[in-house]
Amino acid sequence: MKFKQLCSALVLGLLLTGCAASNVSSSNVPDLPISQQTKGRVYIIKSDLPANVKYTEVGKVKANARYGYDSVVTLYPLLADEARKIGANAVIDLYGGHTVTAFSWGAPYTGGTAIKVEGMEQLKQYDVEVY
Repeated sequence: MKFKQLCSALVLGLLLTGCAASNVSSSNVPDLPISQQTKGRVYIIKSDLPANVKYTEVGKVKANARYGYDSVVTLYPLLADEARKIGANAVIDLYGGHTVTAFSWGAPYTGGTAIKVEGMEQLKQYDVEVY
């Protein structure tokens, strides 16, 4: 009897843990203090960035879904939030796709390089998403 209760508790714990957060994001550098984090818009740049745009690389950011079959684009707001936390105002070199997770055969994931662009008005003419 105790074995069944233990197994039931384990299964319930795993289900609750898996459902607690459907999407996660991270970066390869520590978050800045709130006063130094980027406020406002973050540009997700889908095309190559022209050589004349000056920027500083801040770090790598990524976001993924633990379950679901949504588009990679649905994770861009998370990617932008992660970029803000490390002081970036744009993300370039995007990658993404779908992968098998514990609760999905095709959960989306995405990532890229978080950068700080000096003249943001330069980016408005390119293929960008703004978050």
